[in-house]
This record gives sequence, C-alpha cells and structure tokens, in this order.
Amino acid sequence: MAAPLTEKFIQHAVADRLNGDHYRRRSAYVSTEVYTRLKRADVLLAFLRTRSRPYVVVVEAKSRNTIHQLKLRVNRGRAEWTGRLLSMGLVVGLSAIVGYQWYFNAFNTLLLLAVFLIGSILITAVVTALRLRFARSISAIEQLGRYPANESWIAVGEDTFVNREEYRILHQQCRKNGVGLIVIDARGRLSLKQIPRPRHVFNDYLSRYGRKQEIMEVIGRRPAYGATPAERRQNRRRFLNMALLLALVGLLMLLVYEGNYGPVVPDPFADPRFRTPADVKIQGPAQEAPADPFGTGTEPAKPAPECPPVGINEISYVVVDAVLPGEEANRRFQQLAAAGIRGHERLPAACLRDVPATGEVALYTGTRYASAAAAREAERAYRNLLERVGLAPQYGQAVQLRNDGTSPQ
Repeated sequence: MAAPLTEKFIQHAVADRLNGDHYRRRSAYVSTEVYTRLKRADVLLAFLRTRSRPYVVVVEAKSRNTIHQLKLRVNRGRAEWTGRLLSMGLVVGLSAIVGYQWYFNAFNTLLLLAVFLIGSILITAVVTALRLRFARSISAIEQLGRYPANESWIAVGEDTFVNREEYRILHQQCRKNGVGLIVIDARGRLSLKQIPRPRHVFNDYLSRYGRKQEIMEVIGRRPAYGATPAERRQNRRRFLNMALLLALVGLLMLLVYEGNYGPVVPDPFADPRFRTPADVKIQGPAQEAPADPFGTGTEPAKPAPECPPVGINEISYVVVDAVLPGEEANRRFQQLAAAGIRGHERLPAACLRDVPATGEVALYTGTRYASAAAAREAERAYRNLLERVGLAPQYGQAVQLRNDGTSPQ
C-alpha cells in the first residue's frame, strides 16, 4: 500500500507547479514556510500586478496527519457572539413591550442585565449543542484569514480524505469563504477544484512579510503585468450582473413608458388603411380569415343560397363585388376578409337582372337598397374603399334583383 502524501510533499508540489500551471508569470517569487508576525504560510507566491503593486498568494497545505483542521467544527467565538446578539435582541424587545424607562428604575436595569447574561450563556450552550451550521467553521480556513494575501488557497492530497462527505463540506466552505482548493496526486500534479476570490487587489500585502526588498528585486526583473485568472473571472461575473441589471432597468422603463405615454412599438393593424371607413356600412356577421388566404388546397365551393325574396311590385338593388365561378368566388371572399372588408354574402348570379344566368356566384356587400340613386352612391363608396385597401374591383356595380318570383334551377 502506498504511503500517504505528506504535508512537505504537498508544499513543494504547489511551489513547483502553481505559477506555471495557473498564474504563468515570468518573474515570480516562490517560497515555502514564510513567516509574518509569527504566523507561518506554507507557500508564498508573489509577482507584480502593476508596475508598483505586488500581488501576494498564500497556500496552506494539509495532509492526512492534519485532517482534523479540515473538518467543520463549532466555532466557539461565533457561538458566543450569536448568544450575545440574540440576548441583546431579547432585552430590546422586552424593553419595547413593557415601555421600560432606563434612567428611573434601578431594579429593572439589574433585571434586564441579568436576563442578558443568563440568555447569552443559555443561547450559546444551545447553539453549541445543536452544532448549527452558521456557528461552525473550518480551522484551516480561519488560519488562512490570518495571512495577508490577495488570494488564498488550501492544498490537500488526493488521499487526505477517506470520507467523501468531509471533502464535499470542505469544497463548499472554500467556495463560501472565497478560498481556492487544490488537490495534489501522487505524481505532484495539481487539480484546481475551486478558484479563490480576489481580495483588495491593489493592497500592498507584501509589506507584512519579511525580506520585501529581496522579493521585489526578484519579481521586478522581467515582470508580466495584468489581471490574474481569478480577477478575470470576477470581472466577467460583474459585467454579466451589470448587463442583467441594465436589461431589467430598461424593461421597467419600457413598461412605465407604455403605461404613461403609449406603446413603444405601434400596432401595425391600427393603420387607417386597414379600417373600414365610417361612411361605408357593411352589414352581416364578421367572419374569420381562413387559414389559407391564397386559395391553395381550398375546399369545394359551397352551394349558392336561394334568391332573396323580392315582391312583384318591389324594387331592390345590391352592390355586387364580383361574379365568379364557385371556387373562385371563395377565393375572392377570402381575399376581401384578409383585407379587413367583411360582411359580404353570396347569391346566384341568376338572381340579378342583366347578368347572364351561367351558374356563377355573385358576391355582394350584404346590403339591399330601395332606389337606384342610393345603390349608385353605395357603389361609388365601395369602389373608393377597394382603392384605399389596394384591391382592384372585379365587378363593382349596383344591380337590380329579379322580382319575377323565379329561382335558379
């Protein structure tokens, strides 16, 4: 069985490969076990971010021997602060409920102080016993917080964790706290599982470490300026959030504009060309335009209705749009409906005077007129309507209905 990866092996693997695999800076200072104010960083990586601004990266290496520092445990400080804050909220709530006067009742003051102290102790004990997630932390991540750096990593060996759930929790806590996670295999290769979140990009953290002048000389020989991969990723996320915010603001502005002033994009069917003029009355129920307005694959022509009843001594006129065979009459009817002219009706051409009874179908406007003058006026109005909507009249004349009582056979 292979020996477990040691912390020293993990340190040297990170020091040898992290810059070349991830940061790719020509001039970089890399060292292991660098001290700052009695705190030791396992790996320190430094390079120039801009001409006079060094960028510091620290890595904390952990192996199976120090796995206890990678487990989620109750943070005593967080539990105590949770108890204090909840107790303070309890005291403020009681004071507001009972209308407490701070400066005129010493007994109540002592009582509330006692409630605060006892409440803090009890709530802290409850939070600790319940092991609530917000009151727990990983000591290795807290340890990284004591090292001044722009980016922080935790490096572990691939054999460090036996329990996959513990590794999942570590990965989740690293993402939550903005800490990077590196997994090292037995050949020293790096696998970057989590990219860190940059912190205070232009702060000079290098001054907190010893040998700053020596480090600046090393990283200033052939510097390669520019943002790190973590910075570029963060900037992309920020630009995306800004674009989404601008899109949301623009949408709200459009909604407000439409509500107060009118539609941003006008309705194309509100154009006056598609309206039936007020002086033209087309009676009859509106009919929906067919799915095939161009007549391809039309159904067989419907049989023409009987002639409308006209008395022997009665005179009746209609404005005929077209006299066509049955199938062509259907196409004309569909064309008129698609143009917004509705209300037409069919009747046999034999029902009309001065029109040969050839078995064709006549389309008329649906209105009957009692005099020739009224019919001619309606004829002129109808021709003007067809001209406005861009349709050519096929017959477009006022014709008298037969009143001899005959019907077409």
